Amino acid sequence: MNEWILFTIGILIGGMGGVMISALLCAGKLGDLNSEIVDLRHTRKLLKDEIIRLGQRSKPKPRKPRPKQKRK
Repeated sequence: MNEWILFTIGILIGGMGGVMISALLCAGKLGDLNSEIVDLRHTRKLLKDEIIRLGQRSKPKPRKPRPKQKRK
């Protein structure tokens, strides 16, 4: 009977330890993914601003015509 109690306690402690270790390992990966998302959002904003800036270009200033020369 004593062995079953120790076995059950060992299973419970091992299960909790496994969950803790896997949570710690996933937390590092999750932090990397979140930082990548922030970088991609920043890049998207910069590219969007660039597209808007290029799209709002005004027409070029018209050139002055050359003066006509007299024919001989």
